[in-house]
Amino acid sequence: MAKGLSPADRKALGRFAALVFAALALQGLYPLLLLMEGDAPVLLMVALTYGLLPIAALLLPCWVALGGVHPLAACLPVGGLALLFGLSPAWVGLTCLLLSLIGAAAGQEWEKRRNKEAGKQHAGKARKRN
Repeated sequence: MAKGLSPADRKALGRFAALVFAALALQGLYPLLLLMEGDAPVLLMVALTYGLLPIAALLLPCWVALGGVHPLAACLPVGGLALLFGLSPAWVGLTCLLLSLIGAAAGQEWEKRRNKEAGKQHAGKARKRN
């Protein structure tokens, strides 16, 4: 009989779910801004496209990788959705994909060093599969 998820797995799953929700919310702001009238939506769209989206692409995967999620799984929601939905320019999507890969790798390395200092093994090597 299969056992339930360990607390570390629950934490990683919760962080990944939060990452997917945040990535969808960021991409969902584009249609809302298109419905608004005036000059304010243009300014907000520029701030979202060239400011908030790249910053989120760097920081969110780093935070998720610190929770034990594999870096490739952590980098795809933000950068992949930016490319998939195509609501921002293509180079912004590619930049976000690259930034999310860098952030996820940095988060994994940070987790390795933190666990090494605490005298623990890396979470991926410590788990045993039955």
